[in-house]
Amino acid sequence: MNERNRRILILLEKLQEKTIYLYGAGKRGEVALENLKAFGLEQRVAAFIDDSYWGGVYCGKPVYSIPEVMNFVNETAVFVITTYAVNQMVCRLMEKGILCNQICFFPELLIDNIEEGIFRENKDKIECVYHMLEDNLSKFVYASLFKIYTDGNIGILSRTKGDVQYFPIKGNSDEIEGFDLTDEEVFIDCGAYDGDTIKVFKDITNKKYKSLWAFEPNEASFKKLSDYIDREHDVRIRLLKKGAYSDNTKMYFNSDRGSSSGLNATGEDCIEVCQIDSVVKEPVTFIKMDIEGAERNALRGAKEVISKYKPKLAICIYHRIEDFWEIPMLIKTLNPDYKIYIRNYEDRIDETVCYAI
Repeated sequence: MNERNRRILILLEKLQEKTIYLYGAGKRGEVALENLKAFGLEQRVAAFIDDSYWGGVYCGKPVYSIPEVMNFVNETAVFVITTYAVNQMVCRLMEKGILCNQICFFPELLIDNIEEGIFRENKDKIECVYHMLEDNLSKFVYASLFKIYTDGNIGILSRTKGDVQYFPIKGNSDEIEGFDLTDEEVFIDCGAYDGDTIKVFKDITNKKYKSLWAFEPNEASFKKLSDYIDREHDVRIRLLKKGAYSDNTKMYFNSDRGSSSGLNATGEDCIEVCQIDSVVKEPVTFIKMDIEGAERNALRGAKEVISKYKPKLAICIYHRIEDFWEIPMLIKTLNPDYKIYIRNYEDRIDETVCYAI
């Protein structure tokens, strides 16, 4: 048993005779439930609580709003926070009369229970990526990510997190030498959501850039994105209600998770996906991808752009464990001239970005 699991066992002693409510019906909530299953506590989990997605079922458990669950909780209830927005969630619970000793946060519980064998099996690839990294901060962050899966201690990330995700420009704590933005940027935002990254890009460039392509397949997010762009009256921005991928086709999609929505073989919705190479016909200078695990396929769909123009890349690598090594190696395959960097944002493993310049 590794150090992480030993620590979880100690933390879970207080839950043995309790009715557990997991606050946060998202990816980390799913991970927490899987970890509780592994320790024989699945039957103690009564439900999820969520502020946005209540009213249905998630991972086989009902999802309630806080007002709903307050109708039947009692002194045996324990509320385990399963996101990293601890401050807000503690306050919401206590506003409803939940006592401090009924609220728990176990960061170790939110870390995927990855079989250490996968690290041993891919040891050569992991070491290859480590040695290709261009600076010591990248190497330290990269090594720390793997250590977290064995000892569960995420604290070091709170001291190494970057300033502005996707934009490690000069003057920031996570700055990357050579990561510069010019007045001629052709920026592709894959996973544009409601325009949050676009807003930052326009602010950093002082709205001086050549053009911008925004891919967002989620219906609700695309509506917010369209409304924002309409207000901007910026004819340089092209919106595509599609996902970036390795092929031009249609795929099933899970659209009910907001910014975490993504491709899913059992999803109820169908979306269009396309190759960047088949759509963007101008010299691209910068590509950002945060597309819930589809990054590798999207990169393959941009191989011509990447090979020909060598745009700056900011690619999320935290959605799938193998992305930690497969994405940097794929980028090097697509264009061997790239220099590779790793940065982490937030005090958790969910916001790790691979940069290539």
